[in-house]
Amino acid sequence: MIRRFRAAPRGLLAAALVPMLALSACAPTPEEGFEEEQPAAPAADADTGAGSAIETETARAEIGESAPDAMPAPGAEPGTTPCDTEAVQSLIGTQGSEAVYAKAMQDAGAKARRALGPDDMATMDFRPDRLNIDLDADGRITGFRCG
Repeated sequence: MIRRFRAAPRGLLAAALVPMLALSACAPTPEEGFEEEQPAAPAADADTGAGSAIETETARAEIGESAPDAMPAPGAEPGTTPCDTEAVQSLIGTQGSEAVYAKAMQDAGAKARRALGPDDMATMDFRPDRLNIDLDADGRITGFRCG
């Protein structure tokens, strides 16, 4: 038995030909090729890696911090921070607790605080009114930083 192939109806051929022609118009010619786009130059106000405002707010909510107040305290001199680590140096070596953290925050004049152990992760946002309390593995205070 010999099989003969039937030609496709002209309407079907025309319907297939139109999309193929349209797509071929989009393809680059061999001499055009593809060129890689050069990366844009970094802007002066480039991302600092601190995350978007939404990410930062989410991180604050997760660690229990209040909303940011990035402006220095009223009456603070320009160029100074509203956080003074010199005032709390006497607390280094004491066991960390909520009462000690509250006293350190008050003595330093900070509006916020966070206690960070050696394996704790922290956001990289800078807040001049925040007191960072560094702890060792046993929970003893090893130092203070503002930001």
